[in-house]
Amino acid sequence: MHPTKALLLETAVALVDERGPQGFTADELLDTSGISKGSMYHHFEDFTDVIESAQVFRFARFVNEDIAAIVAVMKTVTSREEMFDRFRRITEVASSPDRASSRADRAMIIGLASRSPRLARALAAEQDRLTDTLVDISREFQERGFLASHADPRVIAVFVQAYTFGRVIDDIASTKMSTDGWIALISRIVESNL
Repeated sequence: MHPTKALLLETAVALVDERGPQGFTADELLDTSGISKGSMYHHFEDFTDVIESAQVFRFARFVNEDIAAIVAVMKTVTSREEMFDRFRRITEVASSPDRASSRADRAMIIGLASRSPRLARALAAEQDRLTDTLVDISREFQERGFLASHADPRVIAVFVQAYTFGRVIDDIASTKMSTDGWIALISRIVESNL
């Protein structure tokens, strides 16, 4: 990536992290980065393209964190029981109330993509990367006899993401469900079906 484009993107990401995607103007981005308007339009179609690129970067950051955590925890599994134990620990971390803001950010970014085909295409590539990683892990565990061979690895991958991301619903509720109860239910579903 060209250094000017990288600086604009880095600055936009920092501003979105601090103020939200609509919390600053193109002029503020340019002032903060020290980049000229002409340079911005050389590297991006428009200001919306800058914001969308920042959102894709932020989404990719969440995806990278998830992939790193899952791979690190799962790569040393030696038995089905150990796999389910580690899977439960991953569920605990992913479902933690401490991750509520990350889930909310992801939901907001996905929501923005419903109005922008350009953003939707870029997010799809990141989402596919996460899903494909989970598919590969599922297949590996099937080959090792840790997961049922009849289960579709893509369905497993999407299910795992759906229940962890789906916690965003409870994040905004005034009456919260039990995190322990949530994890116990997910564990029973996973262990009895996979």
